[in-house]
Amino acid sequence: MKISDILAVKGRRIVTVNHHLRADAIPQRFDENGISSLVVVDGNGRTLGIVTDRLFIKALAQHKSGLGHLQAADVMETPAPTCAPDTSVAEAMRIMTDRRLRHLVVIENSRPAGIVSIGDLVKSRLGDYEMESRVLREIALGHLAAE
Repeated sequence: MKISDILAVKGRRIVTVNHHLRADAIPQRFDENGISSLVVVDGNGRTLGIVTDRLFIKALAQHKSGLGHLQAADVMETPAPTCAPDTSVAEAMRIMTDRRLRHLVVIENSRPAGIVSIGDLVKSRLGDYEMESRVLREIALGHLAAE
């Protein structure tokens, strides 16, 4: 299974923010959209990085005086961790595990085409395992019926 298969099911919705967005506005964007990552873009829509809830908490811990003077660009991870639509789910999981990531921005033709989370990948793998289990069960029942 490929990342494009996951995007076909979950959709390609990406919430982006301008790199000049005040950092203290980030939690509201997370809450409004029910998400935990934002793709940071420049004025031309080019991907610059990603801000996750984890990165926001880290910035908050480092800047105890508040984040009002910081922008999304100051909090983001850059470059954003990415993969391509034709990346296998297994390879994406390896990247996420090795780099301790929870989100990958899917890049197609140099533009963001979607975002996948570790939860999306686990859900897809569970679906694969359930199908495999059903097939094996049907084969076993077929053999029992033939006896």
